[in-house]
Amino acid sequence: MFLDEKGEFYIRIEGRFESAHYLYEYFPDGSDEPIHGHSWKVEVYLAGKNGLRADGISYDFISAKSKLKELVDTIDHLMINDLPEFKGVNPTSENIAKWFFYGLKSSVDETGGIIQKIVIHEGPENIAYFIPGKK
Repeated sequence: MFLDEKGEFYIRIEGRFESAHYLYEYFPDGSDEPIHGHSWKVEVYLAGKNGLRADGISYDFISAKSKLKELVDTIDHLMINDLPEFKGVNPTSENIAKWFFYGLKSSVDETGGIIQKIVIHEGPENIAYFIPGKK
């Protein structure tokens, strides 16, 4: 029967936002990158700490989705460099992925989940992944 199949389950939630940024000391001469904007997408891959529950749910993502929306609303339609967390921190896609992870981790942990991966889409063609705990 299909219920006897072994495997792991992952849940994916996503958010979208429009924001501008620039990278510090981007060019070889040490000058900053010009200000520019992107249509961003963040994907969060979640798993339950204890596998599949008796009700067939691996992780109830409702609270994580709500927290993700709160974070997206914080970063939407602004200059990312102006966020307090990015003062002196280069707002790369990689650092934005870690920002989302940091913002979500307590909520996800408290509700019995684990963040497996954060994916940041900087426009339709460029992607950065953050996998917690990996080097």
